[in-house]
Amino acid sequence: MVKIISINKNILYSYVQGRLSAQMASKYQYFPISDWQKELITANKLGFKGIEWLISDLSNPLFNIDFIKLIRNKIKKNKLIISSISLDLIMDNPLHKMNKQDASWLINKINNANKYFKIKRVSIPIEERSRFNNDKEKKKAFSILRLFCKKISRNINLCIETDISPNALKKLFNNSSFKRLGLLLDLGNTRAHGFRIEDYFINFQAKIYSIHIKYRDHNYGKSKVIPKNGFYELSYLIKNVGKLKNLNDISFQTFKSKNYYLKNLKNCIINFNKYAK
Repeated sequence: MVKIISINKNILYSYVQGRLSAQMASKYQYFPISDWQKELITANKLGFKGIEWLISDLSNPLFNIDFIKLIRNKIKKNKLIISSISLDLIMDNPLHKMNKQDASWLINKINNANKYFKIKRVSIPIEERSRFNNDKEKKKAFSILRLFCKKISRNINLCIETDISPNALKKLFNNSSFKRLGLLLDLGNTRAHGFRIEDYFINFQAKIYSIHIKYRDHNYGKSKVIPKNGFYELSYLIKNVGKLKNLNDISFQTFKSKNYYLKNLKNCIINFNKYAK
């Protein structure tokens, strides 16, 4: 079976939950309640060492002590760790709509899970439908974001995953309330919005705690031919990854089709390995 080639011994290679199994009902990305245990076995075979654990709603098994015991046993058996938590539920309940009671409850549950799993990163999406769109929404979102910054355990790297411009991101990081915030750099977002990956390496080098790899197969999609620079961001990352002194993990959040999700991920690993050699 194909396995990931490491580009740096200090980087943890992880997969985003759900990428190794069929989608949940109509949800493209959602906690795989029926298949999360099977995914662990496949992930181990593919050479992954970490899991980006999805929180899609408030009933996640990571929030229950009995399930925590089961999860610890299963991930240990498959030589994996929970390297990060993605607060994916915020995509449909963005910060500017979240109330403080829900945010506080979520923070407490994450801090409790951290006691058992020593989680390195928690990421908050501020992108697509979870992005704030006016000053009123921004003010409310920042209020909840401050709560996360203040209350999340200090041994956790708190990140945002965002599609706002590098200039807007610079203003956010310069806000004294958000000094502890880091960045989950999504290579799919940078390319889709025409942002230069170089700008992130120049301006946010010490803030990049994680990177999402987000490429589909060479032969899937409307275009059957990848442009000559189609993998430019990935190539740049591999050549310059040593500059990211605070990078904890590279997580595969790759495209998956309805019936060939495992084949899709394997092909993405093969493409990654081509540039990693």
